Amino acid sequence: MRTEHKKGIDEIAVFFRFLKEADLPIAPESVEKRVPPEPDLVCVHASEGAVAFELVELCDPNLARAFAKADDGYIRTSDPSARIVAKKLRRRKYRTALPIELLCYTAGRIITTDNVILPTIKPFLRSWRHTFRRAWLLGRKGVYPIWKLE
Repeated sequence: MRTEHKKGIDEIAVFFRFLKEADLPIAPESVEKRVPPEPDLVCVHASEGAVAFELVELCDPNLARAFAKADDGYIRTSDPSARIVAKKLRRRKYRTALPIELLCYTAGRIITTDNVILPTIKPFLRSWRHTFRRAWLLGRKGVYPIWKLE
């Protein structure tokens, strides 16, 4: 099981990959790891000012267990993205005055492709009342803006 420190290191690495692929004007030196009940990261956008990001990995628990055990046998998988995003949207309120963006990402522990994940999670973001002003997917093939508060 990952420690909170290791999780923080992984989240910052994912976020830097996101920044590079999305080409957002966010200074990498402004990225700070935060602890709950704050969102995961805080940074400074060149034109929008300070913004917080909550990260969520789209991960198949069966694959995660198999990787942890180095199991190369049969693994039953399914697309967990809708369940994971719905759980994140139901989460308690975050303690911050900053606008919050949601970054969903894949890190090799899901077999679902980007073109399946996107139409699966988009309806949740459009229909649920939540605290995020934007949502993104950092998938295998790149970065996709999923939703924006109008």
